[in-house]
Amino acid sequence: MPAMKILKKRTLGFWERFFYSLVMWGGTVFLTLFFSLLDLFVALPLSLLFDCGTQRMIHQNSIRWARSIIGFSPIWRIVVIGREHLQKGKHYIIVANHQSLLDILAVCAALPINFKFLAKRELFQIPFMGWSMAAAGYVPVDRGSHKSGREAIHRITRVLKKSVSVLLFPEGTRSPDGKIHAFKMGAFKLARDNNVEILPVVIDGTGQALPKRSWFIKKKSTFIVLVGKPVSLEDFADGSVEEAKEKIRHEMIAQLARIRHGKDV
Repeated sequence: MPAMKILKKRTLGFWERFFYSLVMWGGTVFLTLFFSLLDLFVALPLSLLFDCGTQRMIHQNSIRWARSIIGFSPIWRIVVIGREHLQKGKHYIIVANHQSLLDILAVCAALPINFKFLAKRELFQIPFMGWSMAAAGYVPVDRGSHKSGREAIHRITRVLKKSVSVLLFPEGTRSPDGKIHAFKMGAFKLARDNNVEILPVVIDGTGQALPKRSWFIKKKSTFIVLVGKPVSLEDFADGSVEEAKEKIRHEMIAQLARIRHGKDV
C-alpha cells in the first residue's frame, strides 16, 4: 500500500453522524451549485468552441468538483493506486464495483481522464446539477425501460467513437454487503463490439462511509481506488466475452480482498 495518510476507520456516534452528515451534505450542495454554474456559464461555451463534441472541459470541472468535496471533508481521504496504467491518448470502458453513492465521487477524483457515465434519468431533472450533467454528456437511463436502455447503449457507442472513455458499474446496482457480485454482460459486449479495452477499477471505503439506503455518514473513511491494467478482449483466444467477464471479475474480487487485508497490490 502506498505510504499515504489513511484515516483509521471508525464508526461515528449518533451526534457525530448527524453533525458530519449536515456539514458534508451542506458543503456538497454548495460545491455542486458552484461548479454547476461554472459549467453552464464558463465551461460549456468554451467546450462548444474547442472540445469537438467531447465536453472535456466540463468533465474537468467534475474532477475539480469531486476533489473539492473530498478535500473539504474532515473525515474522508482518497488513495489512488495504479494510475500509471492509464495510457495517454487511449480511451477505455471503465468497469468498477459499486458500493455507494460516493463511488462516482471517488472515481471522478481518482481518474484524470475524460469519461462519461450512466445516471438515473431523474437526476437530470434537478435544477443546475442535472443541467450540468446533461451539458457534460453524461448518459441518462430509465432502468425500468428497455427502450431507454437501448438508447443509452447507442449514446455510449457514440461516446466511444469520439475516443472518450465510459464508466459502467457491471453489477447494475449498489452492493448491499460490500462484496463484488455477478457482472452483467453489457460493458463487455460494448468493449468487444467497439474494440475498446476494459479498464478494471476497484473501489473500497465508500460503502462503509455511506451505506446503501442511507443518507447518514457512518464512518471516517479512506476511499481507495485501485486502477488495474487494461484488458483487451482480443487477448482471449476464442473471443469469449463470458470468459473475459468472469476473469476480470475474479481478479477484481482478489484485489479487493488484498486491499482489505492491507497487502501490497
